[in-house]
Amino acid sequence: MADLLSIGRSGVIAYRAALSTVGENVSNAETEGYTRRTVSLGESAVATSTNYMYRSSAVFGGVEVGSVQRVFDNYRSSYARFANSEAERANARASWLETAEAALNDSDVGLGVKMSTVFTSAEALSADVSSDTNRQQMLTSLTDAAFQFNATASKLKSAADGVSTAAQNTIDKLNADLQTLVQINSGLRRAETGSAGKALLMDQRDALLKSISGAVGIDVKLQDDGRADVTMQGDASVHLVDATKTSPSYVGMIEASDGRLSLTASGYGTAVNMAPQSGALSGLVDVSNSIASRRQSLDAIAANFANVINTWNQAGVDRTGAAGAALISGTTAATLSVATTDLSKIAAATSGGAANGNALALKDYRNSNGPEAGWALLVSNHAQSVAAAKAEQTATSTQRDGALLQLDEVTGVDLDVEAAQLLRFQQAYNGSARIIQIARETLQEILGLFN
Repeated sequence: MADLLSIGRSGVIAYRAALSTVGENVSNAETEGYTRRTVSLGESAVATSTNYMYRSSAVFGGVEVGSVQRVFDNYRSSYARFANSEAERANARASWLETAEAALNDSDVGLGVKMSTVFTSAEALSADVSSDTNRQQMLTSLTDAAFQFNATASKLKSAADGVSTAAQNTIDKLNADLQTLVQINSGLRRAETGSAGKALLMDQRDALLKSISGAVGIDVKLQDDGRADVTMQGDASVHLVDATKTSPSYVGMIEASDGRLSLTASGYGTAVNMAPQSGALSGLVDVSNSIASRRQSLDAIAANFANVINTWNQAGVDRTGAAGAALISGTTAATLSVATTDLSKIAAATSGGAANGNALALKDYRNSNGPEAGWALLVSNHAQSVAAAKAEQTATSTQRDGALLQLDEVTGVDLDVEAAQLLRFQQAYNGSARIIQIARETLQEILGLFN
């Protein structure tokens, strides 16, 4: 009778644990990062006797809970992290390249139009060089062009500063995640195998690995006890987390004077350079190089524009009869400015005596080597980069969605499956409770025989 009660009791306890696991799955069906749990149930065998006078034998002693297991697929998890890294890299590139495109501003009030206005105002001046209105229009167009160079340079610098800030914020979060992962590794080392607590730690580990993969592409090796050993994807010399150590590597950033970014990793010996192939940091480093290149090109266009205007004006004679002087000062987009406000300093005439000869000559500088052509090439190249980045963003986003869906098919919670499991374990629980009831009724009948 005692064995019957023990069997019933073991079933009630085991199936109560199974029902609890199903309930946990259902309640966390929409929780991001949660991995479905299953309960391992096994037969409980007990010996009839340990007395030397009797031959011991094993008989059925009920059911017992073996462990709480996570439904996990290492291959699909690795692919999901890879796809996440690629998508975050593409998102960073597309977002900040669009910001740089807005800074270049090739609209009707942009730099290209402002430079063209300078050349058209010179043509208007050639029609009447004695007109102060025409001369004022010429100086105004020069001032507007110089101001637009300044504004464009300032916006590109702001974009570069934004990329630097975004990279630093990403690095700060990455370092915090790496530190937390070390703590999770420590917890996994001590956690009991097959326990619900260890399953929870593994969920937290996988969520951290996903977050880390968003910052930088990683390769992960899982130890037998669940601890994660993390290296940078494509370069095992960059060790971010050593599963055997109690501290992570530290990721740092170096910013050059032109805004170009580079990364380093230190903490496990000598600091090493990082050149991530994917992840948001890879995209941000790439964009920092692109924006620095655009700023360099803009400065070259500004220097060319100043040289064209000054060379042109110095080739003529101003209204006082003196040789023309430089109209533009500065050699970079940020420093360009108009050197005079005196209308008479515009050298519209030629030294040969033609009153509008030099004004007409300015159009000759509008060629494939001129500042307008340089600007058009800069804008065109950047537009192509933005279009390519957007196409990559769309492709990698689709790839990530597919990878996460494949992972969810294995590790996610299917409410229909859980409903079936719930019915199954409820019936098993009721059956175990019925065994206890029958044992009780039988015992009462036996006791009743003596009354």
